[in-house]
Amino acid sequence: MAALAASAAVVAGASSCGGGAPGSGGSSKGAVVAGERLTPRTIVDRQQGGIPVGVVAVPESWRFDSEVVWDYSHHSSPVTVSSHAENPANAEAVFGFPPAQYFYLRPAASYYRPGQDYGGLIFMRAQAPMQAMQAVIQQTRGRSPKFQWVGNKDLPDLPAALKLPASPGQRGLGVKVSYELNGQPVEEEFYGVFYSVEVPYDGPQGRTYQVNWGIAALHSFRGPAASLDKRRPVFAAIAKSFRPNPAWQQRLAAVNKYLADEFNRQLQAGYDQIAAAGRLSRMISANNDAMLAAIDRSLQSSGAGSSAEARSASSKFDDYVRGVETVDDPYYGTSQHAATEQFHWTDGYGNYRNANDVTYDPNRTEVGNWQLMKPIR
Repeated sequence: MAALAASAAVVAGASSCGGGAPGSGGSSKGAVVAGERLTPRTIVDRQQGGIPVGVVAVPESWRFDSEVVWDYSHHSSPVTVSSHAENPANAEAVFGFPPAQYFYLRPAASYYRPGQDYGGLIFMRAQAPMQAMQAVIQQTRGRSPKFQWVGNKDLPDLPAALKLPASPGQRGLGVKVSYELNGQPVEEEFYGVFYSVEVPYDGPQGRTYQVNWGIAALHSFRGPAASLDKRRPVFAAIAKSFRPNPAWQQRLAAVNKYLADEFNRQLQAGYDQIAAAGRLSRMISANNDAMLAAIDRSLQSSGAGSSAEARSASSKFDDYVRGVETVDDPYYGTSQHAATEQFHWTDGYGNYRNANDVTYDPNRTEVGNWQLMKPIR
């Protein structure tokens, strides 16, 4: 199976298939990859008041759908985000899948049941990386007609390509399968990063470890049989295009902190982890509005989004949604140009030249003192 040279997860979350209107949330401008013009689509979190989670670029003729689901009883992993981009003309699609998240304890604890969900993590002893990846795929596609394993490969450069924080237990993985969809042969490549992290706890019975493990950044590319190699540039461009909304990331961090603080308060009150999780779930169910109000107050009091750094991140997100790049204009302070070109030149008199050719220099062919403008980071 050919390795993906550079990729990124579309989003983490349960896959969702639907019929968002082509071009909805997008713009008329966008990068062109292998003849496909990509346009941005917005992933919206309706449970948090309609705030955008982020933006992903897909071909303008494709359908796109996404879903954001919160479960506040899952104090370890309270939200899943999904996206599904589909070509209406054939079987081509790009999926984002939920991270497969597990844990077990050392020494083992008899009161946890294997396969049971506890706070958003499933209790299960760790499997070998490729075995864990194949188990996820088997659950996702294993019942498809004429399902077959085609190949698998370790991808050591995948975590860096996905911009994931380095971890000793990381392994980039790729698996290719084939099956039939609506009576036609298709192939699908799955990508993900195996992780395993030990978290120590010191208590009355000495030191114990919670081992959190699983597959992160799960995504896949699907197409008609024997088509993936040719179409991979388009699929990879979709996968790499996701841009998160800094305001949503701040809100997620605030929710995670609130849930962790409440869970730890239950533990400090003398409840074991299972009982503490149950009490937390009942408390949030009864006071959901109060919890969200507390989070709103926390974000306001912390000044989230008011710092120069936060404003810069939010501005860059807004630029991406609109398909523009803001540059440092030596004559006008800043100016904005189409993000489809990498290099932006000005002559200081309101004239601009934009190009993707690194060797292009308008000073060689035009009158004036042209200067290359730098993007504002």
